[in-house]
Amino acid sequence: MEISTVLKQLEESATVTFQSTPHLAGKTRRAATKIDAKRAEAGKQPHERKFNLAPVPETRQLRGMSLSPWELLHTLARATALAGHGSSRALAQHWKCLRYVTALQSNRQQRMELAADGKDPKFHRKAVQARDLGIAFGLATAQRIMCQRHPDYRFDIVDADLALEAGWALRGSGSSAYEHTRLRPNYFLVGRKLGAPFRIASVDCKGSHGRVEAQYEQLAKSAAHMETVVLGDVDAGGAPPPSLMLATAVAAKGGIEVRLLDPAGDGVLTVPSKPTPDLTGPIEELNLVPLIPFTNSDGRQTSRPGFALPVERWEWFSRVLARTTAAGLLTFAGDRDAARSLLTKRQQYRLGSGHSHASSGMQFDTGITLGGLSFVGTDHVFRLSGQRVEVFSGLFKHMHSRLVNQELDDHEAELPAALATWKRRKAVAIKDWGGLVHMDSTGALLAIRAQGSGRQQLY
Repeated sequence: MEISTVLKQLEESATVTFQSTPHLAGKTRRAATKIDAKRAEAGKQPHERKFNLAPVPETRQLRGMSLSPWELLHTLARATALAGHGSSRALAQHWKCLRYVTALQSNRQQRMELAADGKDPKFHRKAVQARDLGIAFGLATAQRIMCQRHPDYRFDIVDADLALEAGWALRGSGSSAYEHTRLRPNYFLVGRKLGAPFRIASVDCKGSHGRVEAQYEQLAKSAAHMETVVLGDVDAGGAPPPSLMLATAVAAKGGIEVRLLDPAGDGVLTVPSKPTPDLTGPIEELNLVPLIPFTNSDGRQTSRPGFALPVERWEWFSRVLARTTAAGLLTFAGDRDAARSLLTKRQQYRLGSGHSHASSGMQFDTGITLGGLSFVGTDHVFRLSGQRVEVFSGLFKHMHSRLVNQELDDHEAELPAALATWKRRKAVAIKDWGGLVHMDSTGALLAIRAQGSGRQQLY
């Protein structure tokens, strides 16, 4: 396939439909009942789960979303930048999204679907594809829903395991053996607004090539994942944050479809006596017990496995979320050393040893000027049908400096102006690059072109 054809296919926007109905909620509850019955037969306790499942109100007006495959792959790249373990697979992990550059297309009804390459088992293992595309479509959907719900907020993607590792040992000799603590949402969406406390929502994204019953079961399992993170004291009204449970039908007839449900919750991390959290300075790595205390119906103190965040820890957790988001941006740009300084010791495991990045092939060593704006980051060259293709992931140079210097408040304050400048110069920047360019709401840039194209070259 010619590079020009691939770029055109990646650029063409298509519709992904949403399904969120009382019927879906009922089917999911019945699937959960079957799962619990099987556990009982095996002599296991049923999982705690959310049963107040409801359709997502926004889907009454927002029946779907329109986006390009390149925008979707950018979402996947940002979400998985810190998802690897160690540095041995840093290069493969960073550019994971590129395995799908020929996997998606728009059909005759302008709905997004798997292309012939996406269906070919020579190129894609179904389980891996379902997981990756489930994450990409799920998070893209969740961001659209949350931005529709809170239009004055920006919602950043944070790997939930990575954030929780700052307070709990989730792996190794210090980790809990409780089966239930392995049930966690796979992402948090963190709402940011200048002068306001953070909003947090739990998100669990799954994908499947199977029949619709597979999505019912996936959503039922997600309902258990949503009960394990609690904000506040349960006896004083503490509860899980709002959540979105999403199951993507990757091979649905007629086009890709996302099924989603919306358990209720309140996720504003308001710090008592402070209008906004203090995000400056390092974060202390805690060793919290993975238990949620509460008083049972007999009036006795008890607990269940999970992750409880009392009010006095909300500012700490806000700082964890801010620093983890910043580390994800730096990692996306290839600057793993700077990312390391923002993470706790347990979190740093995702980056491997400090001296091993060069051997992994992951380098923060390039930049480019597009539309008169300076960017820094990392690049990769690969062959597609015998032709060389160049990809760049990076950040505004001055915004990268803010993150490296851990000036997170200044970075947040300057981001709206940087995005506005990009919007004005985007058309010129695209001509300078000579291919596809996409910038997300955090200022992260992902660009692809035939090597040697464009008016500006990497330096």
